[in-house]
Amino acid sequence: MRTRSVRWRRGSWVAASSVVLFANTGLAQEQSAGELEEVVVTGVRAAQQAAIDIKRDSLQIVDAISAEDIGKLPDVTISDSLQRIPGIQIRRDAGEGSQISVRGLPQVSTLLNGEQFLGANSITTVQPNFTDVPSQLFAGANVYKTATSSLISSGLTGTVDLRTRRPFDLPQGLTASAAVEGTYGDGAEELDPQGNLLVAWNNDRFGALVSVAYSNVNLANYYSGMQGDQGWSGRPTEGGNWPGDANGDVNGDGDADDVIVSYQGHTAFNRFTERDRIGLNASFQARITDAVQLTADAFYTDQEQYVRTAGMAAEDKWQRWEWFTPLSSRDSGAMVDVSNDPAVVDLRELVLVDQFLLDTRRLKSFSQVARTDAKSQNFNLELSFDNGGKFTGSARAILADAEQNIVNSYADIDLSNGSQWGIQNNYYPGGTQNPYPNGYAGFPQITVDYRGEHVRFSGIPDIVNNLDAYSIGALSSENNSDREADMAAFRLDGSYEFTEKFALDAGVRYSERETTQLGYDYLAPFYAGAASNGSGCLVKWKATDVILSGGGIDGACTAGDAGGFYTALGRMPLSSFGNNVIRVTDYGDAQGVPPVYVLDPEAMDDPLAFHNGLFPGNVKVKNPGNSFGVDVDQTTAYLQGRLNGGDDVPYSANIGLRMVKTKLNVVQNNVGAPQPYGAANADAGDVVTDREFNDYLPSLNFTFDLSDSVKLRMGYSKTMTLLDLEQWGGALTPSYAISNAEGGRFVIVGANSNGNPELDPWRSKNFDGSIEWYVNDQTMLAAALFHIEVDSFIERGTVPMALPDQDGVVRRSVNVLTNVQGEGGTLEGVELSAKHAFSELPGIWSNFGVDANYTYSPSDSGRTDIGGGKLPFPSNSKHQTNFVLWFESDRLQARIAHNYRSKRAEAFNQIWGTEGLTVYQSSTSYIDASVSYDITPSFTAYLQGLNLTNEYENYYFQWESQKAYQFGYERRFIAGVRGRF
Repeated sequence: MRTRSVRWRRGSWVAASSVVLFANTGLAQEQSAGELEEVVVTGVRAAQQAAIDIKRDSLQIVDAISAEDIGKLPDVTISDSLQRIPGIQIRRDAGEGSQISVRGLPQVSTLLNGEQFLGANSITTVQPNFTDVPSQLFAGANVYKTATSSLISSGLTGTVDLRTRRPFDLPQGLTASAAVEGTYGDGAEELDPQGNLLVAWNNDRFGALVSVAYSNVNLANYYSGMQGDQGWSGRPTEGGNWPGDANGDVNGDGDADDVIVSYQGHTAFNRFTERDRIGLNASFQARITDAVQLTADAFYTDQEQYVRTAGMAAEDKWQRWEWFTPLSSRDSGAMVDVSNDPAVVDLRELVLVDQFLLDTRRLKSFSQVARTDAKSQNFNLELSFDNGGKFTGSARAILADAEQNIVNSYADIDLSNGSQWGIQNNYYPGGTQNPYPNGYAGFPQITVDYRGEHVRFSGIPDIVNNLDAYSIGALSSENNSDREADMAAFRLDGSYEFTEKFALDAGVRYSERETTQLGYDYLAPFYAGAASNGSGCLVKWKATDVILSGGGIDGACTAGDAGGFYTALGRMPLSSFGNNVIRVTDYGDAQGVPPVYVLDPEAMDDPLAFHNGLFPGNVKVKNPGNSFGVDVDQTTAYLQGRLNGGDDVPYSANIGLRMVKTKLNVVQNNVGAPQPYGAANADAGDVVTDREFNDYLPSLNFTFDLSDSVKLRMGYSKTMTLLDLEQWGGALTPSYAISNAEGGRFVIVGANSNGNPELDPWRSKNFDGSIEWYVNDQTMLAAALFHIEVDSFIERGTVPMALPDQDGVVRRSVNVLTNVQGEGGTLEGVELSAKHAFSELPGIWSNFGVDANYTYSPSDSGRTDIGGGKLPFPSNSKHQTNFVLWFESDRLQARIAHNYRSKRAEAFNQIWGTEGLTVYQSSTSYIDASVSYDITPSFTAYLQGLNLTNEYENYYFQWESQKAYQFGYERRFIAGVRGRF
């Protein structure tokens, strides 16, 4: 048995020292001040000035971050950097920024140096996920809030253009910069290596650049609350068989006609995420003639990730919903129709519960590992022409491919003696056996209290301290996937300047993208000699309650003898795993949870090898409901006029039209007959759908110079953004659980329906305006208004559906999580931003500056909640603020940053598909800080801190008192040195 400890990984540090991340600034060999002013950003003040310049000079509404912005805060991923921009909201994965939304919507297009980017963690999704993309590879990023016709691939509410460095961006000669860092989290308690390196050279005719980013980090986060996803929540009536209930009045309010919120389980666990991440950016440029320039870029990412989870759970094992006594409850005032007959209305009041006394059937510990290997390659070849005349043009070719492979392993470890669900006398080739001889009897009375700031458990029995009481209950490797994508594009662009006041831009582009997803499980053969098929029955859930009787499915493999059918898993004490047993003691902020023994998740890092070591011969079996292929071919053409004029009020404008012809080829799988022992339904053949649609997307952008320092901008555009590809290609994926109350039958407990090739893409009309006051080079005030009308949108919701159990017989209706096409909705709001350097103040105060913004974005999805109020778009926060206070002197630089976002809707129609019942995430605030000191002009030491207040995220069902679960993230620190040559 082992415990977790702090480890100094010497080998990783050696690797980091030799392959290090490129630094966020680079000073070249000594150049003149005039040259450096154009190409090098050195310091917080200059970074703010660069962002102001980009915004002021743009033809549209845009916000930008520079390399110093990326490096001066502890921005591990580009998402962490982008959250500082007005209107950008991010989601976190293991504490690091991952997915982003712009102005409340996740349908964001991502470009790399102005062309489409294919990321390994967003192969099938539109919303970018940048956990595998190091921020240090970028010179900056522009976020376009309004579209132009020449912006070939634009998102619904915004487009992110990531800008890498190129050799001609740097001074002539040799440029080199490197850094080595150590990172430490107070949850993972491990010292991890990071580093960076950039080397570039150019002589004004030829140039080459290579930058590398490497990190190996261990991140800790914690979960407590409801077990499972929203499908694990219910609302049984008071008429059920509740513990200790004599008169049917379960909550003691004087009647027996309520429905009561119930969870199938309550849990607390820790989750340690290890990310081994490397990124590479290479660029070559050549001025072939004075008019012709060649640019070639390669961008590569490779991430190996392990998400290791371990903890405990108290549950009822899907035997009943009425398995607790509500110690603290209140009436919600909301009425719920409990009738499954559309012609009948049976309204009951929903009762909220925030303290549960559990009649615990199953107390268990568990371990999980999710291994993800993600790689992407993006190549660009561009030839541009500019001889100083009226015509400029370019030809550009893009090639990209990406793959993401996810494989999981799960281990449930029971503490009961098996009598609670009837497995004390399992039958095996050697006779009957109790797989849990040392477990507890009866039903432990455990209290779970959600009323405080954090979940509190009490009454967990002392048997958790006895290693001999733990036995493996189930092992599986399921919900695995292989995703692959290939993309190719070719485009021609040209501009002709007829006069100083009018120019015309035109271009054409053709692109192909092929995407496949294979969902699969690993199944092991059991009892080859005694199985009806001679080779062994294939079993997904290697469990003590899986009896190889065929599950009522005609022709299914069975295994047994005259004494009965065999059980899949026999007695497997946890102690038999020796040094791969650890004791979990850290549950974050969850209270009252004692240490428990678990199988070390790290022992399952290679899931296939782990399962083959216990059950030889595992085979990869396709899950047709989670497998699909989508090909997207697009032909785009645009024409855009650029004009300027005005005597009293100078103006500039671009007006254009973009035509996009989209061809879809969607290959889905028909989900066939049920298969036994947890296996996915059979593949009943392919369904191929071909679709074609055209979009004509006008755009107008006007900028008026009201004075030398004040600009007024107005914009209008139509946008079209593709759906997540799974929303077109996915099929119905049922979920089953074993019901011992029904003789060990595999019963349907829910389903996920993802794909519909007839769904429309996202379309919207966008109206924008902004006024910007450029007080000086380092001070700007801006206010922007936006109004977005979404014509059609896709949202996730649950609907009740009658589905068969695994034996093919329909006995019940369950909640199916599916795509629902809305009627449209509106999103509008205002963005206020200010950047100011206090240069006019005396003394030390002149070294300070601020960068602040506020976004107000109310939205209306067109749906109403259970109380009749308007529901917002999912993932959109009505209020968001960013505030950065910075200091810069000759050698010392420091920043502290605060990010706040108000509550947001997570999912609609929850708890048995109750119309309008919504899961919300509470508001969050994150504080980061950094300080650096220039020891010499070429050598800097720095310290950074992330999530300094140990923020956590709360989720609740509609009412804040009906808490669902809580995620907690660790505080992290980064210390490093940077050299510039």
